[in-house]
Amino acid sequence: MFKREKRVYLQFTDDEYRLIRKCLMDWRNKLTAQGRSAEPVNELLAKLMAC
Repeated sequence: MFKREKRVYLQFTDDEYRLIRKCLMDWRNKLTAQGRSAEPVNELLAKLMAC
């Protein structure tokens, strides 16, 4: 982990990346099923997939 321009960058293994992505997608699905906004989770997923 290192800091640059007030941001923290983490390096994940492929397995860690897949697990984080799965957890975020599950969280998004639960929020959507409850009729709640999943926009913050969608933003996190977009950032994760951009890396």
